[in-house]
Amino acid sequence: MGVLKTLRDTVAPELNHLYVQDPSEASGALDYRWRGREHALHAFLIARLFGSPAELCTGDFAVLSRRVPALSALGKDAQHAWCRIGGVAPVDLSVTFRPLPQAPQLHAAVTGEGRNGAWQVTYADDEAVLDEDIGGENEIIFIEKAVLPHSAADLLGNPYLLLPPPSPDDAGSWHALYGPGIYAKITAHCFGCATRQAKSVRQRLKPADAVAWIAENVKDAEAKILAGIK
Repeated sequence: MGVLKTLRDTVAPELNHLYVQDPSEASGALDYRWRGREHALHAFLIARLFGSPAELCTGDFAVLSRRVPALSALGKDAQHAWCRIGGVAPVDLSVTFRPLPQAPQLHAAVTGEGRNGAWQVTYADDEAVLDEDIGGENEIIFIEKAVLPHSAADLLGNPYLLLPPPSPDDAGSWHALYGPGIYAKITAHCFGCATRQAKSVRQRLKPADAVAWIAENVKDAEAKILAGIK
């Protein structure tokens, strides 16, 4: 099974279960609550564990459809993040419309341009793409602005090179509960699922309980990931 297929079919559903929450209103707009940077971190590390070249990308992002509330990171400081894996971009395991059953749906996680279920995925390196008639009624547009220089070792040592910094006021955050090493543990768990050395938590544990189980049961994650990266 190829890396992209593994990420799409096995890793994305596991990460979606852990991270994706029901959409909520924020400042008069819908927040899809996908946690894109966390998904990108895990996809990057897992791709490297499979021996595939991978890069972390940040930039602008837009969801355009008459059937769902618009979403855009254009002009915002908090840019979206995704990966380029094996030369393919965008690889974004976070995007899902399943919490909105009335919405047009993707066939699978985003692993490249083109048609994906009811959506057309477009990748560009400047905003001129927004002036084009892309030709579909449901569009997901990625505009790459930067490729981050951080190595796997850098990110394992400090995941907040990519992730939003933890808030000292959020006593319920995963950082507060488990420390920054929880992200390496989730990576190791998902890689184990992908290689059939671990069992999925999706069918047996709610997200908070699943993270607690991973925190307690996955051992020496950072060292094992660094040893496994080719």
